[in-house]
Amino acid sequence: MMLAQTRRLSCSCFALCAALLGLISLVNSAHATPPCAALGSKCPRALSAESARGLALGTGARASAISTSALDYNPAALVVGHLYHIEGSVDYMPEFHSVALGGQVVDSSTAKIGAGVGLRGFLSGNTGLGGIDGRLALAFPFSDAISLGVGGRYISVNQDVQLPNGNVKPNKLAQGFTMDASFRVQPSQMLMLSISSLNFINIDSAYVPILVDTSASVLLGQYAGIGVDFISDMTSFKKPAYTVGGGGELLVASSVPLRAGYAVDIERKLQMLTGGIGYTDRYVGFDISVQQQVKGGSETRILAAFRYYVH
Repeated sequence: MMLAQTRRLSCSCFALCAALLGLISLVNSAHATPPCAALGSKCPRALSAESARGLALGTGARASAISTSALDYNPAALVVGHLYHIEGSVDYMPEFHSVALGGQVVDSSTAKIGAGVGLRGFLSGNTGLGGIDGRLALAFPFSDAISLGVGGRYISVNQDVQLPNGNVKPNKLAQGFTMDASFRVQPSQMLMLSISSLNFINIDSAYVPILVDTSASVLLGQYAGIGVDFISDMTSFKKPAYTVGGGGELLVASSVPLRAGYAVDIERKLQMLTGGIGYTDRYVGFDISVQQQVKGGSETRILAAFRYYVH
């Protein structure tokens, strides 16, 4: 009976927080003119930070995110595990003709709350991106099964545009401070649920839209899991635009994670096949992931990350 009451409480809290986060996102998006109202499927994709694990799992399998993936997708999950991880990453983004170099630190072992900080900078040629994208997040556990996370993000990114006369003019794509919030529940050992509102302070940029995502993940034993995500872009278009996807992962020989996923961006008419492989032991971890557009484009994104496990 106690277990059933705990599950009902978890589901009730999840529904309440889902409604609150959705309301916050809706209110903050209502006043702005959609930056992609006239662009349709040509609207640029968001400049969202990705983890190597998340990129390989289609849309991230966000409910099961931990460590540095939690910092990117689901700050409430920063309390999961007893860990202290340091990560560096290299992200090749052909859509923006750029490479992003990033570093992250997450800690759920020093105190009862979880914390994470990350920063990435963009390197490119004449027509790529330049600037920085940083975030800081905290997670607060109410119990082993329920947690709330909040985070702040500052982004300042520009892209050089080549004029007909050969000169180059900087174009500011996004600049400002915004915030993330998420709520995570785990009704059972197998099932994880999360609701997140990312960038819920609107900075009026198609590259940093307000996103609301709901996610569910299921553990299939000790070494496998699957997850699905439903993501709503609240501000890029005149009405919400949706991305759906997910993926699965399998840990082979207790040290080699294999991942695969798929994502469909409905409004931009994009479909992407994803996959990745890695290595992990008690001290270090390495992942490399690929995202291949199979409809609506042909670009290949590659992300590699190396982690050191302090704890």
